[in-house]
Order: sequence, then C-alpha cells, then structure tokens
Amino acid sequence: MFHKYALSCFLLGACTLSLPEMAIASKLRNPAVRKLGVDSKCTIEVATLLAIDPDDNDPDETFDCSMEAVDMHGVSGQILPIAATRAQKNKLLAMLKSGEILPGETELSLGGSTVSNEGLSLPPGQDIAASVRQNVEKSNRRRLALHTGTKPILVVKVIDSGGLARSESLSQIGDDIFGTNGDPVNLKSQMGDCSFGKLNIVPGLNYGGAVAEPFPTAGVIEVTIGLSLSTSDRYAIHNAVTAEVNSVLGYTLPGPYQQVMYVNEGCYVSCGYAAYAYINSWMSVYQGVYYKHTGVQMHELGHNFGFAHSGGLDGATYTDHTGLMGNPLYSDDVGKMCWNAAKTWQCEWYNEPGNKDTFDASMESKTFRLVGIANYDNNPENLPVVIKLETGTTTDQFINFNRATGVNSENDEADNEVTIVETGSNGEAYSQSFLKATLLQGEFYQYLNWAGTGRTLTVTATDIDQDTNPNVWTATISVVLESAITPAPTAAPTAAPVAPTPLPTSAPTPFPTPAPTAAPVA
Repeated sequence: MFHKYALSCFLLGACTLSLPEMAIASKLRNPAVRKLGVDSKCTIEVATLLAIDPDDNDPDETFDCSMEAVDMHGVSGQILPIAATRAQKNKLLAMLKSGEILPGETELSLGGSTVSNEGLSLPPGQDIAASVRQNVEKSNRRRLALHTGTKPILVVKVIDSGGLARSESLSQIGDDIFGTNGDPVNLKSQMGDCSFGKLNIVPGLNYGGAVAEPFPTAGVIEVTIGLSLSTSDRYAIHNAVTAEVNSVLGYTLPGPYQQVMYVNEGCYVSCGYAAYAYINSWMSVYQGVYYKHTGVQMHELGHNFGFAHSGGLDGATYTDHTGLMGNPLYSDDVGKMCWNAAKTWQCEWYNEPGNKDTFDASMESKTFRLVGIANYDNNPENLPVVIKLETGTTTDQFINFNRATGVNSENDEADNEVTIVETGSNGEAYSQSFLKATLLQGEFYQYLNWAGTGRTLTVTATDIDQDTNPNVWTATISVVLESAITPAPTAAPTAAPVAPTPLPTSAPTPFPTPAPTAAPVA
C-alpha cells in the first residue's frame, strides 16, 4: 500500500520507498507540473522561523498553504510553500499586517495554480485581494483553543530512514517538556507560572484512535519516516511526519490535541533556524537540542497563540529581551521569563478588571501605578500590570513595569525598569512589536506630535517604590500631553532697506613714476 508520506517524496523528491510505492509515486508525479482545478483552495498559513543568528538576513516569515486532501491525492495535512510574484508576496504581507489575512483561517483560491517539486505556484496575474475569504467554520474552531484552560500537547520524536533521531529517550523528552521526571523549568511549568495557573499544559494521551493501548510515555510518541533528514528540506520532513502520525494514530492532526511539537535530530538543508511554528496554529517544529530549551518552547507556542516577534531599541527583529518573543533564553533550565508589555496586553491571562488600563485620546494627563507581572498574584491594591497609550490608529504604545523576580526572575533586559513597547493591530492580534524605551526612576520618554496633534506627550517614571512593600515593588508613571501653545502674532515686516549708495567712480591715482634718487656718494 502506498504510504501517506509518499506524497512528500513525489512532490519534493527525497525519500526511500519500496518498489510498489515507487511505482505509484512515479505515476502521481507525471506530469511534473500539475494544474489545480478552478474550485481548488487552501488555507493560508504563516510560518515564523526563530533564527539561531539574529543577524541572519533570511526572512523570518514564510507564506504557505495547507492543502485540501482532494488536491493532494487524498493525503491530509500537507503544507506547500507559496511561489508568487514580488507584488503578490507584498500584498500577502500587507494583508497580514492589516488583519485581512488571519493565518490558519483565511482561504486562498487556487484556480489555475500549479503544484510541482517547487511547491505551489500562483498564476502571475492572480489578484490576491480578490482571491481570499474568511472560513467561518475554521474561525470558530480555532478560537476554541484559547490561551487558558487545560491544553493537551502531543510531542513527536522523528526517526528518519537511516535511523537518525535525537538520542534522548521518550521519557527524557517528556521530562524536558512536561517536567514528568523532575525537570525544574520546562514548558509546562513556565506556561503555568506566567499564566498563574490559567493555562495547564498536560501530556496528550491516546484518545481512542487507531492505537488501542496507551502511549508508553505520556504525551510523547515516535514515528519513522521514509526519507533522510540530511537530504530533505523542512517541507518534505514536515509533510512526511504529519502523514505518518495521521496514519499511526488514525485521525488527522491536530486531532484531540491543542498543540503538536515535532522533534528532529537536526537540520541539514536550508537551515539557520532553531525552531519554527505556524501562527494561530497547532504546529511547531524543533531541530537539535533546541527542543529542550524552555525559552524556545515558550517562544514557539507564543507564535501558535498568535504572537509575533519582538524587536529591540535597534529596530531589529528579535532584540527585545524584556520578553520571550525576542531572541529567547537558550538553556534547558533557564527560562523564567514571560512576555513584553505588548504581548502582555494581547495575552488572555490578564483580563480581570483592573489588570489593564488605558490613556485615551480624551485625556490631557494621568498618573498610573503598576505592579510587574511577577506580582500579579500578590497585588492587594489591584493595580494594573500593563497600560495602553491609545493613539487613535491601529499602532499603539504599551507600558509595563518589568519586575525581575519570581516567574520573571531570569529576564534578560531592563530589570526593574519601566518599559515602553510599540505594536500594531491595536495590540489585539499578530503584529511585530518594537521596544521604544526603558526607564529608570526619574527618566522620561517623549513623543513629538503625539497622534498628529502637534503636541508632545511625555511619559515619566516618576517613582519606583521598593520600600513601602518590599515584596511588591510598584512603579508610578505620569503621562502628560503638553498644552497647546498659541503662537504670538508676528509684527508686520519692516520696509525693505533702501538701496546702498553707489561705490565711488573716480579712478585711483596713478602709481608714482619718478625714478629713485641715486645712491649717496661715499
């Protein structure tokens, strides 16, 4: 029988199949370029890659298509890269930033597109804006997987055709992610700590698929794929693993799991990433040792939650180290950090009354007192943990107190300072954020021409109180919009000056002409 993962092989050309499978794959690959029907469509997916080298110039986002099984010879869960013109790619990016494309929900019409070994190619003249639509069914289903409640996760250890796989046992991998054997800092513990118990990650169990018996290791399985990690790109590997897991478990992923994590031994083709994840999705993939780094685990599930990367003061993509959506902490047992101010606003963990406050367009000035996320559960005055400066546009500013203790004790930048972060989408959805300022007590940051008013908005960290309650530090912040100044009337200009007197016109006297007197006689 032709295995489901063979689709990845005939599309991307890197696997080991039996002779019968090869014969079927050969038929499926003919012709090399296959044109899709007028009713074909896919779901737009956005993969976000975590670069090992933050100075790497490779794109950190890719637009992919989750294909319908009918267009992939009955194989479910296959993802192909979108090949498009520069104008089409720019339009996809613009629509993502504006919120018109919701990854994992928005569908793209593929009538006239082609599938080949290179992936999915759109017709050059295709109008992207006219080709997308929202799938209400998928939107409702996706929003059931919130940031709170009990979240079963399945981890898949990948073994390639040559036996290449991580050396850790399934039990060790489970401990690194779920802390089942005493790992002190892991995905389960840190998600639970940062959410203060609102999110409970649990090992995914066997929920009655094709496998009758329980998984030998709770939440972790292993599958063998028929291709080599050393000669295959990430799409081929991803599709092969997905197809094999679907076959083994008897249902289409994610199935009963809210998140699924693939663990590969390493990356050998088109690498440079530690891990990648799909936005608003169930999928994340890890290569090498990075699967066990708590900061990387948190970072990738943050993408699944809909969080974008966090850039720093230098404007680079990953350089905000006040939260884990920048370049995260790379260590197995070092990872006690949460999110920056913008992601804290976006996250559903801090939505109780009083947790968030706003400086809106009607205000001239306001003073706020905040606690850090680390003191969220020890906040007797019910002070906010994040402030939004509303601009009246989709790009807003967010302020928090970056208290470095407890769940945030291994924070990597601006310990115990006030931080200001800018992001789009009103802070409610996927948008790259940028750190704008870090303030010690007495320092301030100014916005000239605030919200187009021509006035200056000043944010000052007026006080960082360590003494009133040594267990709960607070930060006092003043936000002041300078009064509009009416310019003084300008006096009428003086008359133009009178033309200067002309230069004298008489010619200069000639040089003296007599010869010098003779030298005196001796």
